[in-house]
Amino acid sequence: MLMMNFLAVLLLLAPSQASDQISDLRKQEFINLLRTLPTKGDLYTDEAVLKAAPFLPVLFALTEKDVEKYDIYPFAAISRGLCDYPGHRVYAVRNFGKIHHPELKLFWGAMLFDSGDASPEIERFLRDALASEEQAKLLSEMLGPQFESFKKRVLSHELTLSVLLVMRYVGGDPIDDMLLLAAG
Repeated sequence: MLMMNFLAVLLLLAPSQASDQISDLRKQEFINLLRTLPTKGDLYTDEAVLKAAPFLPVLFALTEKDVEKYDIYPFAAISRGLCDYPGHRVYAVRNFGKIHHPELKLFWGAMLFDSGDASPEIERFLRDALASEEQAKLLSEMLGPQFESFKKRVLSHELTLSVLLVMRYVGGDPIDDMLLLAAG
């Protein structure tokens, strides 16, 4: 665990790698590594996540073309493992715009929102995705029975933020105003 936190800190402090700086060779190295990582059931082990952690910028740089010959599931599964660590979530929020594969971006957006780490950029992305019939269907397939609840939370989160911003704009105290509304 200490080693995972150390790697997460290194990842955060390292200069951000633009996707065009990540070579095809580095992408292939990651894809090859992914095939060899240990799993437990359908998910990658903590050891696997530890080995994959330095490749997070590479994962984000993958395009549809890079993975067209592969099943998307292993990329989503390692993403799930990586997202379980706070340092990786911080990196993902800061570099969300650098996720090039549309399904992985949708998956990361949903995971970050569920973890409470979503930025306004991620929330806008998810609202736009829910407004798109194709992306909403994909999100529904990813989330299964939790989709409707997720959709309501994403859309109501926007409403809650809007109400708080309006209350702040007109000079009200959001806490006092909410207590007054709750009291009736």
